[in-house]
Amino acid sequence: MQPLCRRVENAVESDGFYRWFSDRRLTAFGSARRERIEKSRLRLLETVSSPPGDMLEIGPGTGSLAARAVSAGWRYQAIEASPTLATHLRAKGVDVTVAWAPPIPVNDASCDVVYADQVLEHMSGIDTAREFVQESLRALRPGGIYFIVVPDYLKERAFFWDVDYTHNFVTTERRVRQLLTDGDFEIERVVRSIGVATGLTRDLLAAGALLANLPGLDAISRHTGTEELLFRIRKNLFETLTFVARKPVP
Repeated sequence: MQPLCRRVENAVESDGFYRWFSDRRLTAFGSARRERIEKSRLRLLETVSSPPGDMLEIGPGTGSLAARAVSAGWRYQAIEASPTLATHLRAKGVDVTVAWAPPIPVNDASCDVVYADQVLEHMSGIDTAREFVQESLRALRPGGIYFIVVPDYLKERAFFWDVDYTHNFVTTERRVRQLLTDGDFEIERVVRSIGVATGLTRDLLAAGALLANLPGLDAISRHTGTEELLFRIRKNLFETLTFVARKPVP
């Protein structure tokens, strides 16, 4: 079997890129929560595309999806911009290329799934976002699935910027719908979630999140030394939008 990725690694600006993320250690609760999320997303993916097949994940982070995808039967490879994270992933046996995306360093029509969990919002602007979508379309085989997860800016507002200094491209359901439609994708499903919660449960959590954003709460947390606790509460109530889109079959 020929490798999915061409082994030409793009220059990366700094070995320290995203070190703050790679140095982070999840609590037992956080790890269990992350596992539930990955399992729920794989179940959603498999309602529209079943393994075996070639899955390319862009921005795998610490690799929480990788082992589960392989166990499910996918031929998995990843592209990661952070050399630090890539080193950790390779130590786990993950097939990963160090590169920035876009461009996406894979052959035309070589993937059955392109998976990008909270990557689009890191694009530098609309032109880069459009190129990212175009490159994903190029990488997919006809009928392939573009599985993309983004934050909902309309709920998160200021926290969209505060949660990660590399957030640049504002993502809302309407904006991403327009972007994917203009990129020639057929959107099959959009799922709003907070963690694994969807529907009414998600709505109740979103309403509860208002309490974590009351005016003056940031000032109180600074004076009481609870800034990190407040951040973690907001992070656990972070809302995402999952888009399941398909590359048309000619």
